[in-house]
Amino acid sequence: MKTARRLICNVSGVTLAIALILALAACGDAVDDAPQSAQASPPPSVASEQVLPPTAAPIVTAVVSPSITKTPTATATAQDTSNISTGATATIDANPDAERLSERAMPLLTQFVANYSPRQSGTAGELAAAEFIRAYMEDLGYETKLQPVEVEHIPWDEPFVTLAGEGRPEFFSIPLSNTGYGDVTAPVVHVDRAFEEDIPDEGLQGVVALVERGEITFEEKVNRVADAGAVAAIIYNNERENFRGALQSDGRVPAVSLSQEQGRELLRLLNDEPGIQARVKVKPVMLDSQNVIAEADDQPADCGVVVLGGHYDSVANTQAAGDNGTGVVSLFLLAEELARANDGEGMLPYAVRFVFFGVEEIGIYGSMHYVDALDEADKAEIIAMLNFDAMGQGDASIQGSAQLADIATSIATDAGISLNRVQATHGFGSDHAPFINAGIPALFFFGNDFSIINSPDDVLEEVDPSIMGAHMAIALEMLQEFECKPQE
Repeated sequence: MKTARRLICNVSGVTLAIALILALAACGDAVDDAPQSAQASPPPSVASEQVLPPTAAPIVTAVVSPSITKTPTATATAQDTSNISTGATATIDANPDAERLSERAMPLLTQFVANYSPRQSGTAGELAAAEFIRAYMEDLGYETKLQPVEVEHIPWDEPFVTLAGEGRPEFFSIPLSNTGYGDVTAPVVHVDRAFEEDIPDEGLQGVVALVERGEITFEEKVNRVADAGAVAAIIYNNERENFRGALQSDGRVPAVSLSQEQGRELLRLLNDEPGIQARVKVKPVMLDSQNVIAEADDQPADCGVVVLGGHYDSVANTQAAGDNGTGVVSLFLLAEELARANDGEGMLPYAVRFVFFGVEEIGIYGSMHYVDALDEADKAEIIAMLNFDAMGQGDASIQGSAQLADIATSIATDAGISLNRVQATHGFGSDHAPFINAGIPALFFFGNDFSIINSPDDVLEEVDPSIMGAHMAIALEMLQEFECKPQE
Protein backbone atom coordinates (compact mmCIF):
# COMPACT_ATOMS: atom_id res chain seq x y z
CA MET A 1 0.00 0.00 0.00
CA LYS A 2 1.14 3.51 -0.73
CA THR A 3 1.53 6.45 1.59
CA ALA A 4 -0.61 9.56 1.34
CA ARG A 5 1.90 11.21 -0.97
CA ARG A 6 1.03 8.78 -3.74
CA LEU A 7 -2.60 9.20 -4.79
CA ILE A 8 -5.33 10.97 -2.88
CA CYS A 9 -8.99 11.25 -3.86
CA ASN A 10 -11.16 13.41 -1.64
CA VAL A 11 -14.95 13.54 -1.51
CA SER A 12 -16.35 15.79 1.20
CA GLY A 13 -13.02 15.64 2.93
CA VAL A 14 -12.91 11.84 3.02
CA THR A 15 -9.84 10.06 1.68
CA LEU A 16 -10.92 7.20 -0.53
CA ALA A 17 -9.22 4.25 -2.11
CA ILE A 18 -7.95 4.08 -5.63
CA ALA A 19 -7.81 0.49 -6.71
CA LEU A 20 -4.84 -1.40 -7.96
CA ILE A 21 -3.30 -4.86 -8.29
CA LEU A 22 0.00 -5.33 -6.53
CA ALA A 23 0.90 -8.31 -8.67
CA LEU A 24 3.36 -6.22 -10.62
CA ALA A 25 5.75 -7.49 -13.20
CA ALA A 26 8.86 -7.05 -11.16
CA CYS A 27 11.29 -9.48 -12.75
CA GLY A 28 14.19 -7.98 -14.63
CA ASP A 29 14.06 -10.63 -17.33
CA ALA A 30 10.29 -10.84 -17.67
CA VAL A 31 8.14 -8.75 -19.98
CA ASP A 32 6.31 -6.21 -17.85
CA ASP A 33 2.74 -6.79 -18.91
CA ALA A 34 1.06 -7.48 -15.59
CA PRO A 35 -1.43 -5.09 -13.96
CA GLN A 36 0.26 -1.95 -12.68
CA SER A 37 -0.56 0.68 -10.14
CA ALA A 38 -2.68 3.18 -12.02
CA GLN A 39 0.07 3.86 -14.48
CA ALA A 40 -1.25 5.11 -17.76
CA SER A 41 0.74 3.74 -20.60
CA PRO A 42 3.68 5.42 -22.24
CA PRO A 43 3.51 6.39 -25.90
CA PRO A 44 2.70 3.50 -28.27
CA SER A 45 6.35 2.99 -29.27
CA VAL A 46 7.06 1.49 -25.86
CA ALA A 47 7.19 -2.30 -25.94
CA SER A 48 4.69 -2.97 -23.18
CA GLU A 49 0.97 -2.96 -22.62
CA GLN A 50 -1.19 -1.88 -19.70
CA VAL A 51 -3.83 -3.91 -17.96
CA LEU A 52 -6.14 -1.68 -16.00
CA PRO A 53 -6.23 -2.76 -12.37
CA PRO A 54 -9.16 -3.79 -10.23
CA THR A 55 -10.18 -1.65 -7.31
CA ALA A 56 -9.06 -2.79 -3.90
CA ALA A 57 -6.20 -0.98 -2.26
CA PRO A 58 -6.05 2.49 -0.73
CA ILE A 59 -3.31 4.90 -1.81
CA VAL A 60 -1.04 4.12 -4.74
CA THR A 61 1.54 5.55 -7.09
CA ALA A 62 0.21 7.71 -9.88
CA VAL A 63 2.97 7.59 -12.48
CA VAL A 64 1.20 8.51 -15.67
CA SER A 65 1.78 9.92 -19.10
CA PRO A 66 -0.39 11.39 -21.83
CA SER A 67 -1.48 8.31 -23.74
CA ILE A 68 -4.00 6.69 -25.97
CA THR A 69 -6.39 5.01 -23.58
CA LYS A 70 -9.12 3.71 -25.80
CA THR A 71 -8.37 0.25 -27.08
CA PRO A 72 -10.38 -2.39 -25.26
CA THR A 73 -8.74 -3.53 -22.07
CA ALA A 74 -8.47 -6.92 -20.44
CA THR A 75 -10.11 -5.93 -17.21
CA ALA A 76 -13.10 -8.23 -17.25
CA THR A 77 -12.87 -11.82 -16.22
CA ALA A 78 -13.23 -14.49 -18.86
CA GLN A 79 -16.89 -15.09 -18.09
CA ASP A 80 -17.65 -11.36 -18.30
CA THR A 81 -16.00 -10.78 -21.65
CA SER A 82 -17.65 -11.12 -25.03
CA ASN A 83 -16.13 -13.06 -27.86
CA ILE A 84 -15.21 -11.58 -31.20
CA SER A 85 -18.10 -11.50 -33.63
CA THR A 86 -19.29 -9.41 -36.51
CA GLY A 87 -22.39 -7.25 -36.43
CA ALA A 88 -25.16 -7.10 -38.99
CA THR A 89 -24.32 -5.79 -42.44
CA ALA A 90 -27.23 -3.34 -42.54
CA THR A 91 -26.34 0.35 -42.52
CA ILE A 92 -27.34 3.03 -40.07
CA ASP A 93 -29.64 4.56 -42.71
CA ALA A 94 -32.01 1.67 -42.09
CA ASN A 95 -32.66 2.97 -38.58
CA PRO A 96 -34.46 6.33 -38.30
CA ASP A 97 -33.61 6.85 -34.63
CA ALA A 98 -29.90 6.42 -35.26
CA GLU A 99 -30.06 8.78 -38.22
CA ARG A 100 -32.04 11.39 -36.26
CA LEU A 101 -29.63 11.30 -33.33
CA SER A 102 -26.64 11.53 -35.66
CA GLU A 103 -28.01 14.70 -37.20
CA ARG A 104 -28.66 16.25 -33.80
CA ALA A 105 -25.22 15.37 -32.50
CA MET A 106 -23.00 17.35 -34.84
CA PRO A 107 -24.26 20.90 -34.13
CA LEU A 108 -23.99 20.25 -30.39
CA LEU A 109 -20.53 18.73 -30.79
CA THR A 110 -19.44 21.73 -32.84
CA GLN A 111 -20.58 24.10 -30.09
CA PHE A 112 -18.93 22.09 -27.33
CA VAL A 113 -15.60 21.74 -29.13
CA ALA A 114 -15.52 25.41 -30.13
CA ASN A 115 -15.98 26.60 -26.56
CA TYR A 116 -14.30 23.91 -24.46
CA SER A 117 -11.19 22.59 -26.18
CA PRO A 118 -8.72 21.53 -25.10
CA ARG A 119 -9.88 20.20 -21.73
CA GLN A 120 -6.59 18.90 -20.44
CA SER A 121 -6.82 16.77 -17.31
CA GLY A 122 -6.62 18.75 -14.08
CA THR A 123 -6.55 22.20 -15.69
CA ALA A 124 -8.77 25.28 -15.73
CA GLY A 125 -9.97 24.15 -19.18
CA GLU A 126 -11.22 20.88 -17.71
CA LEU A 127 -12.97 22.74 -14.89
CA ALA A 128 -14.65 25.13 -17.35
CA ALA A 129 -15.97 22.15 -19.30
CA ALA A 130 -17.24 20.58 -16.07
CA GLU A 131 -19.13 23.75 -15.16
CA PHE A 132 -20.69 23.88 -18.63
CA ILE A 133 -21.73 20.23 -18.40
CA ARG A 134 -23.25 20.84 -14.99
CA ALA A 135 -25.23 23.85 -16.25
CA TYR A 136 -26.38 21.99 -19.35
CA MET A 137 -27.71 19.07 -17.34
CA GLU A 138 -29.43 21.41 -14.86
CA ASP A 139 -31.18 23.13 -17.76
CA LEU A 140 -32.56 19.71 -18.70
CA GLY A 141 -34.00 19.39 -15.21
CA TYR A 142 -31.40 17.14 -13.61
CA GLU A 143 -30.00 17.63 -10.14
CA THR A 144 -26.22 17.84 -10.39
CA LYS A 145 -23.12 17.92 -8.24
CA LEU A 146 -19.38 18.05 -8.71
CA GLN A 147 -17.44 15.24 -7.07
CA PRO A 148 -13.86 16.43 -6.32
CA VAL A 149 -10.98 14.20 -7.40
CA GLU A 150 -7.40 14.97 -6.37
CA VAL A 151 -4.62 13.09 -8.16
CA GLU A 152 -0.88 13.03 -7.63
CA HIS A 153 0.56 12.96 -11.12
CA ILE A 154 4.06 12.70 -12.54
CA PRO A 155 4.04 14.95 -15.64
CA TRP A 156 5.78 13.96 -18.85
CA ASP A 157 6.44 17.43 -20.17
CA GLU A 158 10.16 17.21 -19.32
CA PRO A 159 12.62 14.33 -19.80
CA PHE A 160 13.29 12.20 -16.74
CA VAL A 161 16.94 11.67 -17.70
CA THR A 162 19.30 14.28 -19.12
CA LEU A 163 23.07 14.38 -19.39
CA ALA A 164 25.18 17.31 -18.24
CA GLY A 165 27.00 19.20 -20.98
CA GLU A 166 26.33 20.54 -24.47
CA GLY A 167 25.43 18.36 -27.42
CA ARG A 168 24.37 15.35 -25.39
CA PRO A 169 21.76 12.99 -26.87
CA GLU A 170 18.19 13.10 -25.57
CA PHE A 171 16.90 10.11 -23.68
CA PHE A 172 13.32 8.87 -23.51
CA SER A 173 12.90 7.24 -20.12
CA ILE A 174 9.93 5.88 -18.18
CA PRO A 175 9.59 5.99 -14.39
CA LEU A 176 9.15 2.59 -12.81
CA SER A 177 5.86 2.10 -11.02
CA ASN A 178 6.35 2.82 -7.30
CA THR A 179 9.53 4.77 -8.05
CA GLY A 180 10.96 7.04 -5.43
CA TYR A 181 10.83 10.77 -6.05
CA GLY A 182 13.68 13.21 -6.41
CA ASP A 183 15.71 15.54 -8.61
CA VAL A 184 19.38 14.54 -8.50
CA THR A 185 22.45 15.17 -10.60
CA ALA A 186 25.42 12.88 -10.09
CA PRO A 187 28.14 10.87 -11.88
CA VAL A 188 26.99 7.73 -13.66
CA VAL A 189 28.45 4.36 -12.66
CA HIS A 190 27.71 1.16 -14.56
CA VAL A 191 27.04 -1.86 -12.32
CA ASP A 192 26.09 -4.50 -14.92
CA ARG A 193 22.97 -6.29 -13.63
CA ALA A 194 23.46 -5.24 -10.00
CA PHE A 195 24.37 -8.63 -8.57
CA GLU A 196 26.15 -8.47 -5.22
CA GLU A 197 29.51 -8.96 -6.95
CA ASP A 198 28.75 -6.08 -9.35
CA ILE A 199 28.72 -3.49 -6.57
CA PRO A 200 32.20 -1.95 -6.13
CA ASP A 201 33.90 -2.37 -2.75
CA GLU A 202 33.86 1.37 -2.19
CA GLY A 203 30.08 1.45 -2.72
CA LEU A 204 28.02 3.80 -4.87
CA GLN A 205 27.76 6.80 -2.59
CA GLY A 206 26.23 9.77 -4.40
CA VAL A 207 26.14 8.27 -7.90
CA VAL A 208 23.50 7.38 -10.49
CA ALA A 209 23.63 3.62 -11.01
CA LEU A 210 23.31 2.39 -14.59
CA VAL A 211 21.93 -1.16 -14.51
CA GLU A 212 21.12 -3.70 -17.21
CA ARG A 213 17.75 -5.42 -17.02
CA GLY A 214 17.62 -9.17 -16.47
CA GLU A 215 17.85 -12.21 -14.18
CA ILE A 216 16.83 -10.52 -10.92
CA THR A 217 13.90 -8.31 -10.11
CA PHE A 218 13.82 -4.56 -10.49
CA GLU A 219 13.14 -4.39 -6.77
CA GLU A 220 16.37 -6.22 -5.98
CA LYS A 221 18.40 -4.13 -8.40
CA VAL A 222 17.13 -0.80 -7.12
CA ASN A 223 17.36 -1.75 -3.44
CA ARG A 224 20.90 -3.06 -3.85
CA VAL A 225 22.24 0.10 -5.50
CA ALA A 226 20.33 2.29 -3.03
CA ASP A 227 21.82 0.29 -0.13
CA ALA A 228 25.24 1.00 -1.62
CA GLY A 229 24.54 4.76 -1.62
CA ALA A 230 23.25 5.45 -5.15
CA VAL A 231 20.92 8.44 -5.45
CA ALA A 232 19.07 7.15 -8.55
CA ALA A 233 18.86 4.08 -10.79
CA ILE A 234 18.64 3.88 -14.57
CA ILE A 235 17.73 0.41 -15.84
CA TYR A 236 18.23 -0.21 -19.56
CA ASN A 237 16.51 -2.99 -21.44
CA ASN A 238 18.12 -6.27 -22.43
CA GLU A 239 15.82 -6.37 -25.45
CA ARG A 240 14.82 -3.79 -28.06
CA GLU A 241 12.84 -0.68 -27.23
CA ASN A 242 11.82 0.55 -23.81
CA PHE A 243 9.70 -1.09 -21.14
CA ARG A 244 7.53 -0.19 -18.20
CA GLY A 245 8.83 -1.77 -15.02
CA ALA A 246 7.43 -1.97 -11.53
CA LEU A 247 8.81 -2.09 -8.02
CA GLN A 248 6.94 -4.21 -5.51
CA SER A 249 7.14 -1.57 -2.78
CA ASP A 250 7.85 2.13 -2.45
CA GLY A 251 11.20 2.99 -4.00
CA ARG A 252 13.76 4.92 -1.99
CA VAL A 253 15.40 6.60 -5.00
CA PRO A 254 14.17 7.68 -8.43
CA ALA A 255 14.21 4.69 -10.78
CA VAL A 256 13.62 4.90 -14.53
CA SER A 257 13.99 2.71 -17.61
CA LEU A 258 15.73 3.17 -20.96
CA SER A 259 15.63 1.23 -24.20
CA GLN A 260 18.47 -1.15 -24.99
CA GLU A 261 19.78 1.20 -27.68
CA GLN A 262 19.82 4.23 -25.41
CA GLY A 263 21.31 2.26 -22.55
CA ARG A 264 24.16 1.14 -24.77
CA GLU A 265 24.63 4.71 -26.00
CA LEU A 266 24.88 5.93 -22.41
CA LEU A 267 27.34 3.12 -21.66
CA ARG A 268 29.44 4.14 -24.67
CA LEU A 269 29.52 7.74 -23.51
CA LEU A 270 30.46 6.59 -20.04
CA ASN A 271 33.37 4.52 -21.41
CA ASP A 272 34.58 7.54 -23.41
CA GLU A 273 34.10 9.95 -20.54
CA PRO A 274 34.21 8.28 -17.10
CA GLY A 275 32.35 10.32 -14.51
CA ILE A 276 29.82 11.78 -16.94
CA GLN A 277 26.93 13.24 -14.97
CA ALA A 278 23.23 12.56 -15.39
CA ARG A 279 20.23 14.35 -13.99
CA VAL A 280 17.33 12.09 -12.97
CA LYS A 281 14.17 14.00 -12.14
CA VAL A 282 10.96 12.27 -11.05
CA LYS A 283 8.74 14.71 -9.17
CA PRO A 284 4.93 14.69 -8.89
CA VAL A 285 2.40 17.48 -9.03
CA MET A 286 -1.07 17.54 -7.51
CA LEU A 287 -4.00 17.87 -9.91
CA ASP A 288 -7.48 18.91 -8.88
CA SER A 289 -10.30 17.52 -10.98
CA GLN A 290 -13.95 16.63 -10.66
CA ASN A 291 -16.65 14.27 -11.86
CA VAL A 292 -20.02 15.73 -12.85
CA ILE A 293 -22.94 13.66 -11.57
CA ALA A 294 -26.51 14.28 -12.72
CA GLU A 295 -29.73 12.51 -11.81
CA ALA A 296 -33.42 13.36 -12.01
CA ASP A 297 -35.07 13.73 -8.60
CA ASP A 298 -38.34 12.03 -9.54
CA GLN A 299 -36.97 8.65 -10.59
CA PRO A 300 -37.90 5.35 -8.89
CA ALA A 301 -35.92 5.14 -5.68
CA ASP A 302 -36.16 1.42 -4.97
CA CYS A 303 -35.51 -0.22 -8.32
CA GLY A 304 -31.80 0.25 -8.82
CA VAL A 305 -29.73 2.54 -11.03
CA VAL A 306 -28.26 2.42 -14.53
CA VAL A 307 -25.16 4.59 -14.91
CA LEU A 308 -24.51 6.27 -18.25
CA GLY A 309 -20.99 7.70 -18.34
CA GLY A 310 -18.06 8.99 -20.31
CA HIS A 311 -15.09 11.24 -19.71
CA TYR A 312 -14.92 14.88 -20.74
CA ASP A 313 -11.22 15.71 -20.27
CA SER A 314 -8.62 15.64 -23.02
CA VAL A 315 -4.91 15.78 -23.63
CA ALA A 316 -3.28 19.08 -24.60
CA ASN A 317 -3.21 20.66 -28.06
CA THR A 318 -6.28 19.01 -29.54
CA GLN A 319 -9.94 19.73 -30.16
CA ALA A 320 -10.63 16.29 -28.69
CA ALA A 321 -13.72 16.11 -30.88
CA GLY A 322 -13.80 12.34 -31.10
CA ASP A 323 -12.10 11.65 -27.78
CA ASN A 324 -14.27 12.45 -26.05
CA GLY A 325 -16.50 15.22 -27.31
CA THR A 326 -18.55 12.48 -28.93
CA GLY A 327 -19.17 10.86 -25.55
CA VAL A 328 -20.15 14.13 -23.87
CA VAL A 329 -22.60 15.04 -26.62
CA SER A 330 -24.07 11.54 -26.69
CA LEU A 331 -24.76 11.76 -22.96
CA PHE A 332 -26.38 15.17 -23.46
CA LEU A 333 -28.72 13.79 -26.11
CA LEU A 334 -29.53 10.68 -24.13
CA ALA A 335 -30.35 12.92 -21.16
CA GLU A 336 -32.69 14.97 -23.37
CA GLU A 337 -34.42 11.86 -24.66
CA LEU A 338 -34.95 10.52 -21.14
CA ALA A 339 -36.12 13.90 -19.82
CA ARG A 340 -38.83 13.95 -22.49
CA ALA A 341 -39.79 10.36 -21.71
CA ASN A 342 -40.10 11.17 -18.02
CA ASP A 343 -42.52 13.98 -18.84
CA GLY A 344 -44.86 11.47 -20.44
CA GLU A 345 -45.66 7.82 -19.84
CA GLY A 346 -42.27 6.46 -20.78
CA MET A 347 -40.60 6.65 -17.36
CA LEU A 348 -38.24 3.78 -16.77
CA PRO A 349 -38.73 1.50 -13.75
CA TYR A 350 -35.34 2.45 -12.32
CA ALA A 351 -33.14 5.53 -11.95
CA VAL A 352 -30.68 6.66 -14.61
CA ARG A 353 -27.58 8.47 -13.39
CA PHE A 354 -25.25 10.39 -15.71
CA VAL A 355 -21.59 10.64 -14.73
CA PHE A 356 -19.11 12.73 -16.70
CA PHE A 357 -15.65 11.64 -15.56
CA GLY A 358 -12.57 13.83 -15.18
CA VAL A 359 -8.88 12.88 -15.42
CA GLU A 360 -9.47 9.88 -17.65
CA GLU A 361 -6.66 10.64 -20.05
CA ILE A 362 -3.94 10.23 -17.44
CA GLY A 363 -5.22 7.04 -15.87
CA ILE A 364 -9.07 6.72 -15.62
CA TYR A 365 -8.83 8.30 -12.17
CA GLY A 366 -12.27 9.91 -12.28
CA SER A 367 -14.13 6.65 -12.80
CA MET A 368 -11.89 4.75 -10.38
CA HIS A 369 -12.61 7.38 -7.79
CA TYR A 370 -16.34 7.29 -8.45
CA VAL A 371 -16.49 3.52 -8.00
CA ASP A 372 -14.29 3.60 -4.92
CA ALA A 373 -16.60 6.16 -3.33
CA LEU A 374 -19.51 3.71 -3.54
CA ASP A 375 -20.23 1.54 -0.53
CA GLU A 376 -21.35 -2.04 -1.02
CA ALA A 377 -25.03 -1.09 -1.01
CA ASP A 378 -24.40 1.58 -3.65
CA LYS A 379 -22.59 -0.93 -5.86
CA ALA A 380 -25.32 -3.51 -5.40
CA GLU A 381 -28.02 -1.15 -6.64
CA ILE A 382 -26.30 -0.48 -9.99
CA ILE A 383 -27.94 -2.62 -12.65
CA ALA A 384 -25.45 -1.75 -15.41
CA MET A 385 -23.00 0.88 -16.60
CA LEU A 386 -22.85 2.06 -20.23
CA ASN A 387 -19.69 3.96 -21.21
CA PHE A 388 -19.44 6.21 -24.28
CA ASP A 389 -15.92 7.09 -25.42
CA ALA A 390 -13.92 7.84 -28.59
CA MET A 391 -16.78 7.40 -31.05
CA GLY A 392 -15.33 9.55 -33.81
CA GLN A 393 -13.99 7.12 -36.38
CA GLY A 394 -14.20 3.53 -37.54
CA ASP A 395 -17.08 1.15 -37.00
CA ALA A 396 -19.59 1.27 -34.17
CA SER A 397 -18.21 -1.24 -31.67
CA ILE A 398 -18.84 -2.61 -28.21
CA GLN A 399 -16.78 -4.46 -25.60
CA GLY A 400 -17.53 -5.46 -22.03
CA SER A 401 -19.71 -7.74 -19.95
CA ALA A 402 -21.11 -10.61 -22.00
CA GLN A 403 -24.72 -10.25 -20.86
CA LEU A 404 -24.82 -6.58 -21.88
CA ALA A 405 -23.05 -7.29 -25.15
CA ASP A 406 -25.68 -9.94 -25.92
CA ILE A 407 -28.47 -7.42 -25.38
CA ALA A 408 -26.77 -4.75 -27.50
CA THR A 409 -26.01 -7.16 -30.34
CA SER A 410 -29.57 -8.43 -30.45
CA ILE A 411 -30.97 -4.89 -30.48
CA ALA A 412 -28.59 -3.83 -33.25
CA THR A 413 -29.52 -6.82 -35.40
CA ASP A 414 -33.24 -6.16 -34.98
CA ALA A 415 -32.77 -2.44 -35.67
CA GLY A 416 -30.65 -2.91 -38.79
CA ILE A 417 -27.59 -1.27 -37.23
CA SER A 418 -24.12 -2.56 -37.96
CA LEU A 419 -22.29 -3.24 -34.69
CA ASN A 420 -18.94 -4.90 -34.05
CA ARG A 421 -18.68 -6.98 -30.90
CA VAL A 422 -15.04 -6.97 -29.87
CA GLN A 423 -13.22 -9.25 -27.48
CA ALA A 424 -11.42 -7.65 -24.55
CA THR A 425 -7.75 -7.34 -25.46
CA HIS A 426 -4.56 -6.72 -23.58
CA GLY A 427 -4.13 -2.97 -23.92
CA PHE A 428 -5.49 0.34 -22.81
CA GLY A 429 -8.85 1.07 -21.22
CA SER A 430 -11.71 3.40 -20.53
CA ASP A 431 -14.14 4.29 -17.76
CA HIS A 432 -16.16 1.07 -17.86
CA ALA A 433 -13.18 -0.87 -16.47
CA PRO A 434 -13.49 0.13 -12.77
CA PHE A 435 -17.15 -0.91 -12.81
CA ILE A 436 -16.37 -4.36 -14.23
CA ASN A 437 -13.56 -4.71 -11.71
CA ALA A 438 -16.08 -3.98 -8.94
CA GLY A 439 -18.43 -6.69 -10.20
CA ILE A 440 -20.83 -4.29 -11.95
CA PRO A 441 -21.86 -5.23 -15.51
CA ALA A 442 -20.57 -2.61 -17.94
CA LEU A 443 -20.41 -2.04 -21.69
CA PHE A 444 -18.06 0.20 -23.67
CA PHE A 445 -19.37 1.92 -26.83
CA PHE A 446 -16.58 3.17 -29.13
CA GLY A 447 -15.43 3.60 -32.70
CA ASN A 448 -12.70 1.13 -33.52
CA ASP A 449 -10.36 3.49 -35.39
CA PHE A 450 -8.01 5.08 -32.83
CA SER A 451 -5.50 6.47 -35.31
CA ILE A 452 -5.98 10.16 -34.50
CA ILE A 453 -7.15 10.27 -30.90
CA ASN A 454 -4.97 12.20 -28.45
CA SER A 455 -3.49 14.13 -31.35
CA PRO A 456 -4.03 17.52 -33.04
CA ASP A 457 -5.80 15.62 -35.84
CA ASP A 458 -8.75 14.76 -33.58
CA VAL A 459 -10.94 17.50 -35.05
CA LEU A 460 -14.59 17.95 -35.97
CA GLU A 461 -13.96 17.31 -39.65
CA GLU A 462 -12.79 13.79 -38.83
CA VAL A 463 -15.86 12.79 -36.81
CA ASP A 464 -18.34 10.35 -38.33
CA PRO A 465 -21.59 11.17 -36.48
CA SER A 466 -23.23 7.90 -37.52
CA ILE A 467 -21.19 6.11 -34.84
CA MET A 468 -22.75 8.29 -32.14
CA GLY A 469 -26.20 7.81 -33.63
CA ALA A 470 -25.87 4.04 -33.75
CA HIS A 471 -24.70 3.83 -30.17
CA MET A 472 -27.33 6.19 -28.81
CA ALA A 473 -30.12 4.31 -30.59
CA ILE A 474 -28.88 1.00 -29.19
CA ALA A 475 -28.45 2.44 -25.69
CA LEU A 476 -31.99 3.85 -25.63
CA GLU A 477 -33.36 0.44 -26.54
CA MET A 478 -31.14 -1.24 -23.95
CA LEU A 479 -32.66 0.97 -21.27
CA GLN A 480 -36.01 -0.58 -22.10
CA GLU A 481 -34.62 -4.07 -21.55
CA PHE A 482 -33.48 -3.63 -17.94
CA GLU A 483 -35.88 -4.46 -15.16
CA CYS A 484 -36.37 -3.20 -11.64
CA LYS A 485 -33.69 -4.44 -9.28
CA PRO A 486 -35.41 -4.39 -5.88
CA GLN A 487 -33.23 -3.07 -3.10
CA GLU A 488 -33.11 -4.74 0.28
